[in-house]
Amino acid sequence: MSSTNDQLDRPEFATVDLDIDVEEAQRHIGEAMKGLTAAESPEGTRYRTNDGMLVAVLGKRGSGSGQMKARLAYRTAPPSEPATRKAGKIHDALREHAIDA
Repeated sequence: MSSTNDQLDRPEFATVDLDIDVEEAQRHIGEAMKGLTAAESPEGTRYRTNDGMLVAVLGKRGSGSGQMKARLAYRTAPPSEPATRKAGKIHDALREHAIDA
């Protein structure tokens, strides 16, 4: 299985590890953002705008305790794109669960 980092190792995406599991992160995203399509892929749940622009990918990562936690890769550029603004809202909704690197 490819990791979220490997798949989105591009300058227009940033990645953050979260201290919650994927299911809880999905709930936060669903509460924060409407109008996105979600589809499962080998690296996790891909969130796209209705016109198909990739906004974010929510995947799994191992933790020191052996539990699976969430990793979010989200679009950061170009700033004028609606997909980038939506990605910022997703990041804001999960910010309190981000692990400082």
